[in-house]
Amino acid sequence: MISYIPFGVLDDQEPIIVGVSDLNASKTTVSDYSDWTVSMDWNGDFQATSGIGMPFIYFEKGTDKLAHVKINLGTVTVSNEMILVTDARNGADFAIYAPAGSEWIQNGSLYTSTLNDNNYWSMAMLPQNASNPSAVAAEYKKYAYVFPANTLVEWTYDEGTSVMRTNFVVETVIKEGSDSTMLLGLLPHQWGHLSAGSPQPQGYVYNSIRGDLK
Repeated sequence: MISYIPFGVLDDQEPIIVGVSDLNASKTTVSDYSDWTVSMDWNGDFQATSGIGMPFIYFEKGTDKLAHVKINLGTVTVSNEMILVTDARNGADFAIYAPAGSEWIQNGSLYTSTLNDNNYWSMAMLPQNASNPSAVAAEYKKYAYVFPANTLVEWTYDEGTSVMRTNFVVETVIKEGSDSTMLLGLLPHQWGHLSAGSPQPQGYVYNSIRGDLK
């Protein structure tokens, strides 16, 4: 029975498990996808959306469910609607963001929330080299409620110059607040060949098996 999404860091441990209450699903299905995101569904009661290069995973739940976060490893700090988990596994840190005004109730290693009568929340893996995870988690909060609705890769090829130009487009849904910017990571073959007019990655760096994600 599939009940949760486990988060591990390059091994078979499950330091953080995210799900909902009373979930009874025999399988996970793909409910939606776009050029570099996929949405997974558990019986209509729990959905998760992830994307290539996105530090966040975005969750939604049924109206009669509680959000569940089971934390098996790491040091936990709860600050209002945010849970910070430091050194969860192999030095990785995570932040879980419920809607503003939400409360997390702890019962041992399990944290539950009604999400202040909303149905969305998100979780981010923080950069591995962050010296102050708490400060980075607070900084990332402005991205936590900007969900991807669609991703598009558009390209053109100039035969005369043998140059191909690729545009990456993200359509978003703002769940709350006024921030509208989505946090995206670029892989080396992307940030190494940006056009002059493209935004340059000046933020944090993640280590990945395909090189630095900026």
